[in-house]
Amino acid sequence: MSNQSRGGRINRINPLVHQIISKALIKNSDPILNKATVTHVSTSPDLKNCLVFVSTMEGNEGSLKNSLEKNRTKIQKVLSQEMTTKNVPKIIFEIDNTINNVFRINDLLEKVNPDE
Repeated sequence: MSNQSRGGRINRINPLVHQIISKALIKNSDPILNKATVTHVSTSPDLKNCLVFVSTMEGNEGSLKNSLEKNRTKIQKVLSQEMTTKNVPKIIFEIDNTINNVFRINDLLEKVNPDE
């Protein structure tokens, strides 16, 4: 079922969650989280869970995942203070490997066609 068929509520919630979590990462005291970027947010229709994809250009996905889990309750608290909905979704962080995949594909293409 697409987001449009759900009445658009999730289409309004996802950008709001994205914005709140992005600001919380910037204001966080952990320097690893200050350099992280929220790439995508997917909230369940019942607002119970929110899957947040985060990436970094630093290449330290392991330490980023640890920092996210360590600071999840702080970020969850900021989210609950900022949102005006009855239910506040539980944040689940995932590392977004899209950037790494793009670099890997580019390297493979350069190996196949080195003269271009």
